Amino acid sequence: MAKGELESVLDYILNRAGETEFEVIVKACERRRKDMGRYAAMGGLNPGAMAGRMAASLTQGVGGTMDGLRDTVRGFVERIIREKAPEATDEQVEALLAHYVPDPAAREARDDEEAMREAGASALPAEALALMLRDFTEYSLGLMAPSRQKELWEQLPRWQDQYWEAFPPALKTFIKARLEGRMDEEEFWQASLSLLGL
Repeated sequence: MAKGELESVLDYILNRAGETEFEVIVKACERRRKDMGRYAAMGGLNPGAMAGRMAASLTQGVGGTMDGLRDTVRGFVERIIREKAPEATDEQVEALLAHYVPDPAAREARDDEEAMREAGASALPAEALALMLRDFTEYSLGLMAPSRQKELWEQLPRWQDQYWEAFPPALKTFIKARLEGRMDEEEFWQASLSLLGL
């Protein structure tokens, strides 16, 4: 951030922000600190960067065929799904695997929209789903600020139902596991952001 930008931000916080704006700034700072702590526990990398490094490492270190690599990744993803979502049926697991680790021959035969529908994935951008996920879990765990709750209810009276309907099946499984205490916050966000490709 340039020196002028920092001065402008500080001037706004110290001299111009009203009580409501100040509360929003404090909550944003708390959220940012929490995110920084979460990523610091993962070596300072967000899940997207970690996935990128892992992919680069696999590309360099694996000398097998692409089919062998695909089978290894498919097995790894299946183990994660079954470990984190033991209640998922075989059909749900297969649908998720078909979407996230597709067979190249099958992938050419189907268009992307049809494949996403079969996997139950949302048409919303991953970033939007991540923000919806944050709101949904914060509210469900009793961590959402009353001002944010009021804002959501005023904008969209049925926001919880509509958010839930928009989440892909695998994300719903992770949400249930988090709300039931079967996943801690770090595991939940690692799995969810990885699933969303972020």
